[in-house]
Amino acid sequence: MDFILYFLDYIQLKIEHNYYFSLIIFLSLMILYNSFSLPGNPIFMTSAGFLYGIGIGFSVSIIGIVLGSLIFYLFVSFLFKKIFPSFYNKYSSKAHSYLSDSTFEYLIIFRMIPGFPLIVQNLVLTILKIDKLKFIISSIIGFSPLVFAFVYFGKQLNNISKL
Repeated sequence: MDFILYFLDYIQLKIEHNYYFSLIIFLSLMILYNSFSLPGNPIFMTSAGFLYGIGIGFSVSIIGIVLGSLIFYLFVSFLFKKIFPSFYNKYSSKAHSYLSDSTFEYLIIFRMIPGFPLIVQNLVLTILKIDKLKFIISSIIGFSPLVFAFVYFGKQLNNISKL
């Protein structure tokens, strides 16, 4: 336990000396991690709250998850269009016809559901042919409650570790 606390103090000391550089590195790693839609985002978001506080940690986490998801969305939709054009057009047209009236509300609710892995969410949204701006705004709104909860938890862990 002492080793973990010593290690965390060491990391916080390095962050204090190179704050902006560490923030850029953390954001870049988070975008890269989310562009592959790997599981484990709560660890990054909790770490952001622990290392940078609620305001900066929330901002970095939401930017990282939204930009990473957008990169995944653009890349996979490009692949689907090039590799499986008939499959993509057939199913995306059907899904788009069902959801065309209130797509924005469904997207926000879909992003707020905490049970689905990020890769499943992004793959489903790729098939729906969502506008990029709608994708970004609905992701920001939909991810915000969950991101805030994990960042706040990380900040509280920092407060406990200081005791």
